Amino acid sequence: MSKNQSCGDYSVATKRYLVTILHFKQFHRHFIFVEEGQYERKKVLKNYIDVNVCIDMECGDTRNE
Repeated sequence: MSKNQSCGDYSVATKRYLVTILHFKQFHRHFIFVEEGQYERKKVLKNYIDVNVCIDMECGDTRNE
């Protein structure tokens, strides 16, 4: 790996996690467009929206050396 490419903050390997803290369905009638082929779209009526509330957690070495 070259010196210009870092592994994370302060050259420390970090890992990222998406943590879902809430998931529910909001009931609301709305239209979406679904692709059918390369240039075709189909209009579809849906009755709900999936809602996910997540946090982006980044873990790594936080010691000051």
